[in-house]
Amino acid sequence: MDDYSRYIEDKLFIRWVFHPTPENDAYWEKYLQDHPSEKHTVNSSRTILSQLKSKKDGEEEPELYELYASIIHQIDQRKQSKKIWLDVAKYAAVALVFLSVGIIWKNIGNRSVLPELTEQFVQQTIPAGNETHLILPDGKNIVIAEKESSVQMQKEGDIIINKKDTIHRQAGLAANGINQLIVPFGRNSSVRLPDGTMAWLNAGSRLIYPARFEGKLREVSLIGEGYFEVAHNPEMPFIVTTTDLRIKALGTSFNVSAYPADQIIEVVLAEGKVGLSKTGFSLQNKQQILVPDQLAAFNRETGHTAVKNVNVENYISWHKGYLSIESTDLNRIVVKLERYYNIEIDFQDPLTGSKIISGKIVLKKEKDKVLTVLASTAALELIKINEQKYVLK
Repeated sequence: MDDYSRYIEDKLFIRWVFHPTPENDAYWEKYLQDHPSEKHTVNSSRTILSQLKSKKDGEEEPELYELYASIIHQIDQRKQSKKIWLDVAKYAAVALVFLSVGIIWKNIGNRSVLPELTEQFVQQTIPAGNETHLILPDGKNIVIAEKESSVQMQKEGDIIINKKDTIHRQAGLAANGINQLIVPFGRNSSVRLPDGTMAWLNAGSRLIYPARFEGKLREVSLIGEGYFEVAHNPEMPFIVTTTDLRIKALGTSFNVSAYPADQIIEVVLAEGKVGLSKTGFSLQNKQQILVPDQLAAFNRETGHTAVKNVNVENYISWHKGYLSIESTDLNRIVVKLERYYNIEIDFQDPLTGSKIISGKIVLKKEKDKVLTVLASTAALELIKINEQKYVLK
């Protein structure tokens, strides 16, 4: 089964089958030249998906079962091994389900491009400098100099920055074009999305979102950390996509921390209910439900998600301008402060980072005062090397 899962769960492979281009044709031709032993598996996987590709939208359930039976019959004729037949049959069934719920690229024109954009943008660095950037669908880059900023998306397409500057929607641009709000280290911002949902972005984060939500989902993509207060709309679920997780909510408040440099993605639920699943297609992609005061920690390396009860305030207080610290190791706090102030903090003794401390840090204060309080709480000495570098000993 693993042989077929390598292709049927591969988004590049699915894109090639459903929307071939000279580029991906060349890629897979070269792949088969380099991996001749894979030719049979590739062709069988392609046959399964091609059968689905030929079906029309809006078919009734009996027709879908007929298609399933047809696929299985063809596979049965080609395969004598019972194990291989069962493996392929399982994947044909899964692909059929994907088709019936509109997931598997059939209606690509209505499918969100945000997950793919997230994969693309995560490879890009946050623009240099101390300014927040709002990049509009036409590529125009709005530079926001303030350390703390706000962006309000209006239903008619206008954008209000810091409650004073208005950017009018340009005629001719798609109403649902993609925006990017890029917040460098040392800055933070909030954005009021067109549905009324509020999103706060922590330092070193990027939010990718449409100017207007259309269709059956409200979907945004996040790189970094964001706190969301979702406007209630049970008919149009709200989705936050990261490179590894998909978080689905109806009307709820939750925090997502998904920095590319971190091995662990954390989702903390304050109110309501959310469902988490891995991005992409997988037979083992079961949804994990969170209830208030729970934290889900997804390990990128192992693919395992651990859930536990926590004091939510310790994870969401940053968007209110302070850190609530309760029995937290110093390493974790230092990383947060480095990002928030865009500085570097080293330990003279690396073992010092394992110290456990509690307290409250007001982030809006000058960083030197904040770091002095931190050092005092941890019974350490703060040494300032320059404006960007400090040492705790």
